[in-house]
Amino acid sequence: MRRVFRAIVIVALLGTVVVGAFYLWLQPRTKPRELLFVNGEIVTMAHPPVVGAMWIRDGRIVALGSELALRATARGAREVNLKGATLMPGLIEPHTHPLATALLRTAIDVSGFTHDSRESAMQALREGATGFVPRPWIVAYGWDPVMVPGLSRPTLAELDSISRDKPLLVLTQMAHEAYVNSAALRAAGVTRDTPDPPGGSFGRDDRGELDGGIHEVNAISRVLEAMPPAPVAVASLILRWQYAAYADAGFTTIGVLGPVGRVDDPIGIMRVLSQSSRVPVRTVVYALPGQLDPAQRPSVSDNGRFAICGVKFWMDGSPYAGGAALDEPYEDSELVLEELGLPSGHRGALNYDVPAFREEFARFHKAGYQVAVHTQGERAVRTVLDAAEPVLAAYPRDGHRHRLEHNALITVEQIARARELGFELSFFIDHIHYYGDRLPALIGTRVARYMPLGTALRHGHRATIHTDSPAAPIGPFRAMRTAMLRVPRRGGEPLGLEERISVEEALRTMTTHAARQLGMENEVGSLEVGKLADFVVLSQNPLKTPPEAFDEIEVVQTWVEGQPVDTRRSSWPNLQLAVRAARELSRQ
Repeated sequence: MRRVFRAIVIVALLGTVVVGAFYLWLQPRTKPRELLFVNGEIVTMAHPPVVGAMWIRDGRIVALGSELALRATARGAREVNLKGATLMPGLIEPHTHPLATALLRTAIDVSGFTHDSRESAMQALREGATGFVPRPWIVAYGWDPVMVPGLSRPTLAELDSISRDKPLLVLTQMAHEAYVNSAALRAAGVTRDTPDPPGGSFGRDDRGELDGGIHEVNAISRVLEAMPPAPVAVASLILRWQYAAYADAGFTTIGVLGPVGRVDDPIGIMRVLSQSSRVPVRTVVYALPGQLDPAQRPSVSDNGRFAICGVKFWMDGSPYAGGAALDEPYEDSELVLEELGLPSGHRGALNYDVPAFREEFARFHKAGYQVAVHTQGERAVRTVLDAAEPVLAAYPRDGHRHRLEHNALITVEQIARARELGFELSFFIDHIHYYGDRLPALIGTRVARYMPLGTALRHGHRATIHTDSPAAPIGPFRAMRTAMLRVPRRGGEPLGLEERISVEEALRTMTTHAARQLGMENEVGSLEVGKLADFVVLSQNPLKTPPEAFDEIEVVQTWVEGQPVDTRRSSWPNLQLAVRAARELSRQ
């Protein structure tokens, strides 16, 4: 079976090469080193806010101004006619997981985006598992009991009936909970006597027997370690496809908050891909603690397309798995007690206490890294700030820009305290869009202050928003629309009217503010003389588009360092990777 699969994959990859070769004559040619963009609106996110022309040379901005003035000075530049389109700085995704997103695209889809009932999701799981599955593990992704009402978790008996011999893993949409069969538990060496890891647990029934539930990141990682890694060349190819998806959405830079994905050396794969000047996006990495040596300093590649600037920790878990460390308990609702199976009075758990996290924080702070921490509940935020404050006092570092991520229920007082300590805030605003209608059943009246982005901006934070793909689909304009309107996708009243923000503020969360959080504000995020010519061409001007219509904005073209990005699957770099992947598989 494995040989058959390998042969099929090799033929498919070589077919891609052959077909792609016929299209190489369509390969976008390198643009001239000097260009003048005219006949459109150019939104700078700087001063002046809108200009009529932009002159670039060798990948950097030379001048901005009126068409008349720049035509008189940029006489040797080739003109690019925008034909009435809008040009603005390339968008920046400050928190995402490209490798995990790429790998999970090959999994069985049991998500709430595709299925609206348990019967539908289970049928997809059965069909996907009983079909031709040549991989050593069966993986499904997207199980979501919050998005899909009545979606009780699959039992160990159900998963064993679907696959008795081959390991089967079902990962929830937020990837903070998973369900596995007995074969997966055996492969991972997890028994009833296996101790729970810090901040995570292996589900057990009333008799202490394993029930197939795997709760939170540390426990899930234990299981994933038993899964064979994807071949390097194959992982590189699908990761480059994923980079192209970011570029197609208008992103020119992404922040990778914890390089996760079942491959060997995920950071190395991203670093190698970024050596090419044709890589679709710039990559800024916040590695996991075990992936970094604090004795080494943060680094940037020679071509500026790849950087390691920080480290990522999880202080608590997902609200939708009961993992957010709240001050007050989750609601005693049907969703919480029956569908999520949480006990009355549940408040979630912390992964570190203050002394333990202070030690970790100090190690990386003193080494010059940004420390980014997943914090959903108030207790998680408080623990990080309590641990960090004495370290920052003992080892002051101007502009450290340590980060708090997601911040579902961060309080006004904590927002102010974070500002005083120099912490940056980034909000997973898609929670409002995808889960807003279910949030009252989860946290009651606290929904009015859920993801308090407006409060953060009023307190002087240059806060950002993110989509945390694969937890939510890539979609910057959807995320900005949500930040402005705060209306769930299933309709209803806005959640927290005072937390809504303006169009300009929304644009800044994914341009100037995001560039600053990643430490790149001197190079990207706005269109200014001397900065890199990273920009996106849009079908309409966001500054003139009502928030309700933001989803109608289309990305016409994305440019990085003065050159249009090639996002075709048959691009020359992709064809080279396909050949490598075929060779790699043929040797296995």
